[in-house]
Amino acid sequence: MALYSIKDLERITNQKAHTIRIWEQRYGLLEPERTQSNIRFYDDQQLKKLLNVCMLITRGRKISHISKLSDNELSEEIDKIIAESFQSEKHVEVIIDQALIAITTYDQVLFDQLFSNSVKRFGMVKTYTKIMYPLLVRTGLMWIKDDLLPSQEHFLTNLIKQKLFSAIEELPLPEKADQTWILFLNESEDHEIGLLFAYYLIRQYGKKVVYLGQRVPYDDLSNVAQRCSPTHMYSFFVRNQPENEFDNLLTQLAKDFADCSILISGSDEVMGKTAERKGITMIYTIESLIQILKTQNESGK
Repeated sequence: MALYSIKDLERITNQKAHTIRIWEQRYGLLEPERTQSNIRFYDDQQLKKLLNVCMLITRGRKISHISKLSDNELSEEIDKIIAESFQSEKHVEVIIDQALIAITTYDQVLFDQLFSNSVKRFGMVKTYTKIMYPLLVRTGLMWIKDDLLPSQEHFLTNLIKQKLFSAIEELPLPEKADQTWILFLNESEDHEIGLLFAYYLIRQYGKKVVYLGQRVPYDDLSNVAQRCSPTHMYSFFVRNQPENEFDNLLTQLAKDFADCSILISGSDEVMGKTAERKGITMIYTIESLIQILKTQNESGK
């Protein structure tokens, strides 16, 4: 169980320590323990309660009302907001807020519930594009600002990986696929969640996928290609790439795998222009990848 100081609570919740102390003293909102030297500290349950209180306040509830709620009543209020939000686009922020609580307190049960409910209501694609991806972006920014521990970011990343692998496992293997895609990250890339989601989508459209994952030595690609005869090769570039190295890599890919359609994803527009010059397709969005897969299915290619 993690322990938090008042400064930790301030950092995680974006509420001033002074405000938290007022809530504590005036309303009895939190009941901190104390060290032998009389320093307050708080546990995961109190952090979770404070995050839920902050969520209710941002949605117009008064602290004087919230402070009178029992833990069960507070939980019911949160459940009510979640249920109401599923009827509108508000669900995104509500679920992300709750997921941040799950990540901060390492609560896998809560995260699983949020993820499962989202997939049931919206499907995997919308859950990823509207909730999981924005959540990854937000936690990345929080980590940069020191509002999130590296272990908390890793906790989220591994939970999402588990969910994606599980979803992929549930898809039937194609018996006679018309395409074979090799999915890989180069030797300097570790961030594979985008590639994993592409794996899910490509399999969903009935294509065969040879998934190599992160940090693949370039020399291994030729060996894999000789054995698998791919129609497509797809990679993601998340880390900043030195322009000359990236240019050389794309030149090599276009030369060594001229019989394949080569596709890449990344957030850099310069990257896209470089890819275009090499005859390589740049995929900027999930919708673009889905359109490619739909078009090829319809054309029978």
